[in-house]
Amino acid sequence: MGRKNMYYNRTISDSFSELIREGGALRWLFDYVKGREDLDFLVGRNDSTEWISVYRGLTRIVRIQPINKTDKIHLDAAIKYKGISPDLYGIKPAATNFSDDLDNLVHHISKDHIFDRYYNNKKEGYYQNVFSRKYGICGKPDDEFVIVDKEAVIGYTDQNHKNFLFGSIQNKYKRLQKDISILDAKRYGRSLEKKAIGNELDFVALDRNGNILLIEYKHGTNTAGIYLSPLQIGLYYDLFKSLKMEDLECAVQEMLYQKQLIGLVNPLWSKPSKIKDVIPVLIISEYHEKSSAKEKFQDILDFVKTKNGVGFLGNLKRYNFAKDHALSDW
Repeated sequence: MGRKNMYYNRTISDSFSELIREGGALRWLFDYVKGREDLDFLVGRNDSTEWISVYRGLTRIVRIQPINKTDKIHLDAAIKYKGISPDLYGIKPAATNFSDDLDNLVHHISKDHIFDRYYNNKKEGYYQNVFSRKYGICGKPDDEFVIVDKEAVIGYTDQNHKNFLFGSIQNKYKRLQKDISILDAKRYGRSLEKKAIGNELDFVALDRNGNILLIEYKHGTNTAGIYLSPLQIGLYYDLFKSLKMEDLECAVQEMLYQKQLIGLVNPLWSKPSKIKDVIPVLIISEYHEKSSAKEKFQDILDFVKTKNGVGFLGNLKRYNFAKDHALSDW
């Protein structure tokens, strides 16, 4: 089994993307989302389906999928959202304007404290949304980088290959989690190997120099999430580095091209001629300097390097994304 059994390309079909492009039946939705600072898009596909989703913070409030060989679409979401605005969901003609039902949903959840942790509490979901829009749908031609994918996952030809390829890398990091617990359970936590690791990468971006950025995003209040992030970052760095570089370059360029056609990335952003490297990145919002996270983070990073080699994650970049939406070193 080899890396040819892994793949990564989340471009949606031309016929589906045309719905949201200029002149498309769903272009009104693009304008609607861009006009609301609390909303953003995620478009993607896997081996069985494709989607255009609207997110509010960390939560998907509507997922749109095409119905093969028809001019209809299917709108879906978690049951809690269907209960708020039931007329929004179901099978509809692609040309339907459902903005009133979407308005009703967004208005309700923005006022309901039950949904605070997804956006209203202005923690991780809020800042991820701000960050995603700044380097995505609201991006400028001279931005240092652009976001080409969110909630990124690697695909596999079948479950057996996933178990072998992803499972072997994931198990390595779960063993490291266990070793860290044994090293100092009081300082880092007990039974760390039981914590989920490697579900999805927050963002994949491309910078002006041709570097693919693998971005993990944390809020300053998530102390354990911050200091354990070298494990999560390392896992995804291993996964993406397992792909053939030419395949990864092709996928990123295709996703960038499609997002520029739609407007999810500024069409005037000048893409690099060639991909140079893959760089892991940690971004934190509202870090508290009195927190122990930074010291523990360095401890964990050093520990991972003793197991994976002193040069591992040697190109890791760390940034703070501040309230004024500017990046600075962390």
